[in-house]
This record gives sequence, C-alpha cells and structure tokens, in this order.
Amino acid sequence: MEKLNIVWIKKWKIKRNLISVMTKIKAFFEKRNWNYVAIIAIIFGGAVVVYTSCWINDSDRRNIAVGIGTGIITSALVTLYLEIINAQIERKKLQKYKKMIFSPLCDSVRKLYIHIILNIDEYRVREEKKTLFFIPMKETKEISDFFKKMQEIDIESITEEKEKRKLEEFSTISLVYFKEIISQYEGLPFESLLLDNIITQEEYDNLKHFTLINECKKCIHMLSDNNMLDKDKYYTSVHLNHCMLLFMNRLARMFKFIEVQIEAENKWIKTHLDDIYYNEVYLFSDEYVEQWAERAEAEAEYYAEHPEAFEDMEESEEDRLFEKINEAIWAGDVETIKKCFPQIDKNDKQIQAELTWIVAKDVMKNRELRELYFQKYGVKYKVRKEKRRNS
Repeated sequence: MEKLNIVWIKKWKIKRNLISVMTKIKAFFEKRNWNYVAIIAIIFGGAVVVYTSCWINDSDRRNIAVGIGTGIITSALVTLYLEIINAQIERKKLQKYKKMIFSPLCDSVRKLYIHIILNIDEYRVREEKKTLFFIPMKETKEISDFFKKMQEIDIESITEEKEKRKLEEFSTISLVYFKEIISQYEGLPFESLLLDNIITQEEYDNLKHFTLINECKKCIHMLSDNNMLDKDKYYTSVHLNHCMLLFMNRLARMFKFIEVQIEAENKWIKTHLDDIYYNEVYLFSDEYVEQWAERAEAEAEYYAEHPEAFEDMEESEEDRLFEKINEAIWAGDVETIKKCFPQIDKNDKQIQAELTWIVAKDVMKNRELRELYFQKYGVKYKVRKEKRRNS
C-alpha cells in the first residue's frame, strides 16, 4: 500500500510539472507578436541568401543573389519599422480610450480616497503612530491589522466624549461616495473592453473579482438601517472603509493613470499631515517643552555671566528686526518682510530659522520673497523639517 502511495505521488508530481510547463509555453506563445516573428524570419532568410552568394562563382548570378537578399532585408526592415510605429500609435489610441472609459471611476476613486486616507492618517498622526498609510501599497497586512484593531474597539464602552467623537470622525464617511464608485465600477462593459483589446486578459480577470465590492455593498445595505446600534454601526463603517481601500489599492496597482492621480493627491495630503503634527502634536510634546526649557536655562546662565548683554538686548536692532519679521509672518504681511530683507544679517541664524519655520511657509510662497532669500543666503528656500517622535 505504501509503495502504491509513493508511485501515485510521483505520478502526481510529474503531471503537475507537465501542466506547469505547458501553461508557461502557452503563455509564451500568446504573448508573441507573430507578425514580428515572420518579419524577422524573412530578414534571416535574406541574410542567408546574401551569405550564400559568396559561394557563387558566376559574378552575374552572385550580383543577382546579393540584390535579391538585400532587397528582402530592406523590405522586411521597412515593414518591421512601420509595424512598430503603427503598433505604438494604436497602443496610444487604446490607452487614451481606456483612460476616457475609466475616467468617471477614476474620479470617484480619487474623491473617496481623500476622505478615507485623511480619516486614517489624521487619526494616526494625533495618536503619534510611527507609520502613515498611502496607496498604492504592495503589502496590505499592516493596514489590515490596523483596521482589525480599530474594529475591536467597543465604542459604546467609551465614556470620554472627546475620544468617542474622534472614533466617529475616523469611521464616518458619506455613503454617497461609496455608492458612486460601485455604480461606476459595475457599469463598466468588461467583456466588450476585453474583446476590443482595451484591457488585457489579466486586467479582465482582476476586474471580475467582485469579492470586495460585494462586501462593500453588504456593508452599505446594513448601514442604511437607521436602527443600528452605535457599536454595530461603528464596526460596519470601519469594515466598509477597509474593504473599499483595498479595492482602490488594487485599481491603483492595476492602472497607471489611477496611480498617477492618487500620487498627486498624496503630495498635498502629506503636507497637510505635517501641519497637523506640528501644530497639534509637536507643540504640546515633552520634546518641545524640554527644548524651550533648555533654551531658557541656557539664556539665563548666559545673561547671569554677561549682564551687559542683557542690558544691550532691549536696545538691539537685531531683536527689533526679528520681532518685526515674526509679527509679519503671523500676519501674512509679505511687503513688510520684503522691506526687512536689506537689514538682515545673513549670519543671523535666528532670523533664518524664523523664515524657514513651518509657520512661515505660507507667506514665503511669494516668489519675490524666495528670490530675496536666495540672494541673502545663497541657497534655495526650504521649510525646516521638525523631527517627529515615534510612539
């Protein structure tokens, strides 16, 4: 009996390997453009004719053979060139048409992505989490673990109103955005797009996976019930966001034009999150308080040792200039800062630090101010990055 099992296992392995090899061979031939193969074969044939002409003794016949061979090669090369050009033109047309067909879905994905990713990452920034999430992402285990952890929270057991409101803001997004994506997706003529070669067989197979969309529809149906308990509503909303984000990530990885649009949104989202971190987290962190305490202590020691510097401080032109620039930054007064630039000492690191502070970012968007900054310090203007603390 044991010998029979061994024989059966060996046969099964051989059969599996044969199927694998046949699948690879089939895929190889399906990917080949047989027009190109035929043209290359003709070029090779022409080259053979030219080569064999070397062995012909009769000069007239040799010249005829060379002429025929070079003619074949030249014609085949021209045909190959035209085939490549036409293929590129056709490919561009298909890509343009493909982008147009998917444009409504792409726009719906972009709008909902902004809502979901802001809810997720704003929550994580305020909780001082180490990593933020953006799509497209290759590995989704970490974000799935995060959603699973968020689903485990019993929102009804939370008594603190501020914490409860934070979780509600994290999970709540209008169902209109979800319904719009599902409507656009289900309205796509998948079979027609495949037959017209607008999408590939691989893209078609991926698009026909309705598991995530069906799960989203199930959640939307449940959330339409106004009698749901807060606990169930929160759990279902988090699950809906999770499924839809995975679906959008799959689309972004599948289609380059969706990925490009998502990446463009990621740029301003990251800047927005940096602002939230600085203004709502960093300014109230122990690190920030310690920095100012150390600075105050160092200043106190310095002025204790140099009382004359403290007396001069009130009359210092540099300090008055610093205060003037600081007030102009907070007021967004571009003209005042422009007038102050000629008086700035380029070696004054305090004023330079003030100008590169994140609060000065908006006022320093002015092109003339950036040019003045470059002329003064010899480097391009760049906002000073504050180091984040990891939780």
